[in-house]
Amino acid sequence: MSLAVGFDGGESARHALRAAIALARDLEESLLIVCGVAPAGGMGEEYDVTEEAIVEELAPAVNEAVMLARDAGVEAEAILVDADPVGALETVMEERNPRMLVVGYGQSGRIRAALFGAVAPKLVDRAHVPVLVVP
Repeated sequence: MSLAVGFDGGESARHALRAAIALARDLEESLLIVCGVAPAGGMGEEYDVTEEAIVEELAPAVNEAVMLARDAGVEAEAILVDADPVGALETVMEERNPRMLVVGYGQSGRIRAALFGAVAPKLVDRAHVPVLVVP
């Protein structure tokens, strides 16, 4: 089995990563470090170029996260998914069936969450596995 953590390099994602590493180590589980890389908007050439830029920007942070987990003695794998953060974690949940999802609760504020949605509440509503929300 494994645990999955949503990771985008932000502060709340780093808090979630630390919690997920500790939990995976204690449970002797592997860790899936999941990052959604889909840009907002439709498809086409602009979409592809933007997605490539997002991957280029996030890949170093995701690789660093994998190294942090491995340095802590946890087997870890980076998974970049062409989806928004919720969709990426849902995809991994369906394809890899982790024991639990770990996500950070960002500091974006209620207005931004109301306009754009918040990852943690959506996953709590949609997930078929336990979701650990880290402040």
